[in-house]
Amino acid sequence: MTGWEEELQRGRKETLESFRDPQSSPYAAVARADFAGAQPLILGSAADCDVRLEGAAPRHARIHVEGDWFVLDAIDAGATFQVLAAGHGGTAPPSAPAPAAVRSARVQGGARIGLSGYTLRLSHQNFPGLLVLDPRSPRLGSGPPPRWFPPDPALRVTARLARDANPREEVVLSTRGNKRRALRVGAFDLSLGGQAVRLTALRLLEPGVGEAELSIFFRDATTGRESYPVGRYLEPDPVSGRPDEYVLDFNRAYNPTCAFSPLYNCPIPPRENVLAVPVRAGELDPGGH
Repeated sequence: MTGWEEELQRGRKETLESFRDPQSSPYAAVARADFAGAQPLILGSAADCDVRLEGAAPRHARIHVEGDWFVLDAIDAGATFQVLAAGHGGTAPPSAPAPAAVRSARVQGGARIGLSGYTLRLSHQNFPGLLVLDPRSPRLGSGPPPRWFPPDPALRVTARLARDANPREEVVLSTRGNKRRALRVGAFDLSLGGQAVRLTALRLLEPGVGEAELSIFFRDATTGRESYPVGRYLEPDPVSGRPDEYVLDFNRAYNPTCAFSPLYNCPIPPRENVLAVPVRAGELDPGGH
């Protein structure tokens, strides 16, 4: 087994393990709430709360959005929560064997909050939302795990990014109907299965996405048959010391999270990235959706 294949298999093993983790697995997701402007969400066990959490204090916490940030405050006396992960640039309590119980926090998208046995995942994407992960979710044990095509070194290619002279902003539709913003950075011309193809590279214009990050959202001849019907994603890996050259390893093509739960908001590949050739590498359709 070559070095890249060993690394690939390690990554797949870690992915499988993460799908049984109640603090991160999409199979633990049981509810979603979206923010409406500056209006806060109230979390607790009371009937009038925006997000009902059995076992929490009646009015446990308030969360509102300030720009790219989420601000959390406990409401009822004695109510606390934990910052399990602070997200993109957020401030978490000092590291300790267990995160400290706090009554207020300021975090960014991607943060995870522990509250009365639940994990709250805060997502921004310019459409702020909150996902409730419950360790009692039956899908943690029954949901089909990720599956992959066998590794294929022929589908690990190096290609040059032809940058757009005037990158333009585009709208990327999502599986929950949101219109997400992205910059069309350029395109890759490459050969797959002996056929010439072109793939557009985008950078999502969202909090937490770095200036150099690129994403390829694509569909191919396996889509809806062997691979997930919405499509798959791939992040090109820059080649050190060779400007605008990237490794496109389709063995690392992965499913959007909505392949495992409809509660997630995932980009839909643009029409220009619909390929006529089959790409039998990367993640298969897990089924069960």
